[in-house]
Amino acid sequence: MMTLAVFSDVHSNLEALTTVVDYINDASPEIIIFLGDTVGYGPNPKECIRIIEKIAHIHVVGNHDYALATNNFQYFNPLPKKSLLWTKEQLTKREIQILGSHPFFSIFPLFISEGNAMFVHGSPREPLRDYVSPDLPEWTYSTFFEITNEYTEVDFLFLGHTHKPLHIVSGDKHLFNPGSVGQPRDKDPRASFLLFNINEKVKKFDFEHIRLDYDIEAICKKMKDLQFHKFMINRLKKGV
Repeated sequence: MMTLAVFSDVHSNLEALTTVVDYINDASPEIIIFLGDTVGYGPNPKECIRIIEKIAHIHVVGNHDYALATNNFQYFNPLPKKSLLWTKEQLTKREIQILGSHPFFSIFPLFISEGNAMFVHGSPREPLRDYVSPDLPEWTYSTFFEITNEYTEVDFLFLGHTHKPLHIVSGDKHLFNPGSVGQPRDKDPRASFLLFNINEKVKKFDFEHIRLDYDIEAICKKMKDLQFHKFMINRLKKGV
């Protein structure tokens, strides 16, 4: 049996991240995968960079991370842009370089089927900015897997970016989103991530979307003390 821990979209939320990391450490997965967006929105970018860089075995870049690394904020609304500009002032040049040092996607064999797994922040079609939701037409999901054929056969796609847990079955292929650790958007404020278990002998898998309470009041107080916008604070409490 092999266990993968898959998490995404921490967004400088140290309280949520440390809660999730404690759980992951207890679960002792063989591989830890991060689907991008270490920073943005929250008050602890330096600490979150340090933790994620230490624990993640597979790490792809998120759109917030890439924006900082390239100093390009054109795709962001005013509040996220303001947060990224604040984040930029908190980080060293080396830390910003680290954020942009990760690939757009990673491919890894799971040994469940003939196909591999792809890990990407958005989608194979648009690695940084594509939002993959459960209400897309069926052909869209098939298209994602067709795109991956440029690289290799892929049967499992793991995506972040939407901040919402997701499992879609498209034919005999599977698409997962672990949800967001630090900025859930599915009206559940608890930190969200995924444990994915593989039984290599019988080539089967099971998975669990984990939700954990964390000290939301602590991070909200930090954000208030730093004069972050009220909208950014209140959305954490509501999970929107």
